[in-house]
Amino acid sequence: MNILVIGNGFDLAHGLPTKYENFLKFINTYRENRDILKNEQSIKEKLENYDGENKNYLIFLKNLSEKKAVFSELDKLIKNNIWIEYFLSVYRDRKKAGKDGWIDFERGISEVIQSLDNDMHGLSGEGSIDDDISLLSNNFFDKKYFEYSSVNQSFVALTEGEVQTISFREIRNVLLNDLNKLIRALEIYLTAYVNEVQCNEELSIIKNIFEKRDEQGKKIVINTKILSFNYTTTFNRIYKQNFDIDYIHGEAKINNTIETNNMVLGIDEYLPKKRKNKETEFIAFKKFYQRIHKGTGCKYKEWIDIIKEEFADYQVELEKSKKEKNVMNLKAAINKLKKQYLSQHHVYIFGHSLDVTDKDILRDLILNDNVYTTIYYHNKDAMGQQIANLVKVIGQDELIRRTGGSTKTIEFKQQ
Repeated sequence: MNILVIGNGFDLAHGLPTKYENFLKFINTYRENRDILKNEQSIKEKLENYDGENKNYLIFLKNLSEKKAVFSELDKLIKNNIWIEYFLSVYRDRKKAGKDGWIDFERGISEVIQSLDNDMHGLSGEGSIDDDISLLSNNFFDKKYFEYSSVNQSFVALTEGEVQTISFREIRNVLLNDLNKLIRALEIYLTAYVNEVQCNEELSIIKNIFEKRDEQGKKIVINTKILSFNYTTTFNRIYKQNFDIDYIHGEAKINNTIETNNMVLGIDEYLPKKRKNKETEFIAFKKFYQRIHKGTGCKYKEWIDIIKEEFADYQVELEKSKKEKNVMNLKAAINKLKKQYLSQHHVYIFGHSLDVTDKDILRDLILNDNVYTTIYYHNKDAMGQQIANLVKVIGQDELIRRTGGSTKTIEFKQQ
């Protein structure tokens, strides 16, 4: 069985603007020009000062403004969205500091949620979701909600003003509601804009995974399972193969709503074992919860079951051979079994950072002795980061065992 695992690097390799930075630029272009989109002269003047990506976004937004339903929805999703405010703030801070525009929504969400969780429980660890907030450890949110903090309210009470408080539950609910709005806005960007961007042509390195030539030179298409961590349908759009695709993080569709959207944008489990099954106040932000709640499906689990069942068959036959064969024939029998059962399955990973947030899925795929895994990397720096991430996913000892010698089941290849 062939399994091709694709991450956002797959879309980027085909020339598509699918970084979170691209989405933020799109949102920023919208916010800057919302009030003039129907003014031909103002748009013309703006276009003269824009170039490249921003120019394309403005032209698209002008056309989108004529589609009242989608434009109105996008407007409501973006307006006063706390996550958009937060990420644009982070983005601007990076640019002011002379850094690039790289930004990671998942990491940002995780930092915010963990800071709120820690603030809620406090030093005693006995806090409640219904407690009113005091000072918050995240600077952006502390400024955002300072007027409701107990510190400020104590001052208000002294001046005989009306005391207004806000609880961690109320903030949590705002964050969750606005996260769903952010995800739907991202879905509109991906389906209405990115899907219309001209793609680069097929990559031979991808095509060679599922397309071979026999001895006579006749083309053979190898049935390949696709495990996509992307929301886009780029693989089908370019390669036009009728392969089984598992959109593990959901599939973007323009006709969705906030309620029907099934895109997963969440965080990894951060609580220790003793706490994670008890403290569920922020569980809705976690990927595993979103996958279940949004029903993204787990086709890949069926593929893994087949792989594991075949390895179990190998172990049964191996034990039989050890009992039935003499020493002289045992080695030959084992080699025959290895050829028959081991390395029959190949996992190809392209454009995925191997981030620990996808640890459970990656471990299921990689940690099988009858699976050979090829990990493609963009450059040496990217490879170094992938190795570091893989240590977090499967552990240092397992990585060393699987990348060399007779137990080798993992190799890295440059794109």
